[in-house]
Amino acid sequence: TDHYESPEFAPDGEYYLFSKGSGRFGSSAIWMAHLEGGSGKSIIGSGPTQHALGAAFSADGRWIWHTIRQGQWEYNAMLPQMQLLVYDRETGQTFSRSSRYGSGMRPTLSPDGNWLVYATRHEDETGLILRDLNTDEERWLAYPVQRDNQEGRPPRDIMPGMSFTPDSKALIAFYGGTLWRIPVDG
Repeated sequence: TDHYESPEFAPDGEYYLFSKGSGRFGSSAIWMAHLEGGSGKSIIGSGPTQHALGAAFSADGRWIWHTIRQGQWEYNAMLPQMQLLVYDRETGQTFSRSSRYGSGMRPTLSPDGNWLVYATRHEDETGLILRDLNTDEERWLAYPVQRDNQEGRPPRDIMPGMSFTPDSKALIAFYGGTLWRIPVDG
């Protein structure tokens, strides 16, 4: 049985991304499909022990940010387990965009193209990092939030989905049983 997770609309509103895996614990790849239908196409592949999750489009639609994990799921695993990559739709090249010890997970990009938020673990807590995409400066946006699921076999991605407000001034996230509006300016 295939499993589907992490849907995300393209900026043009005509396409969407999702992670698709086979079997209960099989590897997953990132697919893109048109809203009008069709089976879609795998655009970021996976190997037998590689998992691609949580894709997000850049504001201009050229770049696809996502989480990659090498190796099988295991409990009490040593960190890092995952990192952020970005795929260039024009050249087909992929670049690493994080190297945190606590991993890099669930990238979320602002509509204006200025901000990236992603989850990482620090000590025994998971938090959200805000990166200014113009300067690459980072700071905690929210810490702690809920525990990530990078050591287990996540049934629906590593972290809940997040989204920026249309004006890119706040992030909407769910943790602790509550929906939060977190201002980017602190």
